[in-house]
Amino acid sequence: MLNHLPWLKVVILGTGTLLILYMAYGMIRQVPDALTLKDQPVSLGQTVSKACIVTWMNPQAILDGTMLLGAFRITLPATEAMTFLTGVLMASGLWFLSLTGCVTAFRHAITPGILRAINVLCGTVLMLYGLHLGYTFVQLF
Repeated sequence: MLNHLPWLKVVILGTGTLLILYMAYGMIRQVPDALTLKDQPVSLGQTVSKACIVTWMNPQAILDGTMLLGAFRITLPATEAMTFLTGVLMASGLWFLSLTGCVTAFRHAITPGILRAINVLCGTVLMLYGLHLGYTFVQLF
């Protein structure tokens, strides 16, 4: 689709760049407080729900995953496509469910300072990625 509609690549890359930079800026600026870390009971359903949201409703994952999966899919015979997709979805779900589970299990050890450091580190990595996307966007012109 991107080969037939070159303007779509510009729109996706430009929008993605702005979105990633906005998310990074928000993460770096965020100052967690003790209230956000209070011990709140979390059910298995809530944990699974949060993992699914992070996995399949994350704009960066959708953009990157679509491009990456599309590129890998082209290299496979049609008979292996469903197996490949099922494996990717299961691995992605398991990964984010594991992350959510670990954070839930160790939430007592996560202080506002530790959470702030994690946010700054992740925000910085995201900012660098956004700048790289922006550089790629500028190269289109």
